Amino acid sequence: MLRPPFRAPENSRIVVQMGSQPALSVDGVVKSFGAVHAVDEATFDVEVGSLTCLIGPNGAGKSTLLNCVAGFLRHDSGRILLGADDVSPWPSDRRARAGLATVFQTATPVGGLDVLGNAMVGCHAWTRHGFATGILRTPGQRREEKEIREAADEALELVGLGPLAHRSATTLPFGQLRLLAIARVLAQRPRVLLLDEPVAGLRAAEKARMREVFLDLKARGFTQILVEHDMQFVGAVADRVLVLDRGKLIADGPPSVIRHDARVIAAYLGTATV
Repeated sequence: MLRPPFRAPENSRIVVQMGSQPALSVDGVVKSFGAVHAVDEATFDVEVGSLTCLIGPNGAGKSTLLNCVAGFLRHDSGRILLGADDVSPWPSDRRARAGLATVFQTATPVGGLDVLGNAMVGCHAWTRHGFATGILRTPGQRREEKEIREAADEALELVGLGPLAHRSATTLPFGQLRLLAIARVLAQRPRVLLLDEPVAGLRAAEKARMREVFLDLKARGFTQILVEHDMQFVGAVADRVLVLDRGKLIADGPPSVIRHDARVIAAYLGTATV
């Protein structure tokens, strides 16, 4: 049975950072592979607390752009700003520690760990104590262990997996593994969530649950950027839709406007309905 999204307590350890400036800015980003311009002068801002969907036909450059933002690919020119910080020269691990959290299409759990242990893995981005203090079991280490467990517990509740915390993660069905991947990055305390086709391969009921989760996270103020092909899902969750075609941003607006854009219809050969 699908559970309604958990309402976090007021003393939540998963804190959404608010501010007047954009959560993320992409400024003239270019990424080429030989003569192919996979991303061609992409420029846009993403507002704090918004849910933005990045769409386009196969080969449009969506995943390439997402990987450039996350730092898994080094872009050729342009800037990427996380809040006020220019993260363009930063490697992916430093961007993750600064609050850029990525959920991949693959939802492979960490073997040998239960659901809670998998969620706790996400806390590595902000933990302070290393191997030596772990052996010594200092008071600081014990406090941090408690904080890690509480953050992971809360992340699981946010996606509806709290009752399954002590189940082996490898026994979860595919849809719940996707939710576990989201819980893991929520435990990371993200400023911006990047999600690559989060509902690909899911059944209707699983998509409905994912929709509840994304809308609940948006209501809490989380900033989310989704690469997605399911246009009905996009229309149900997005505040804003960015459309890429052959690396260029060809349209930008709410779903109600994008669904009637002639350039978008042409790019999708008339088959897309947002």
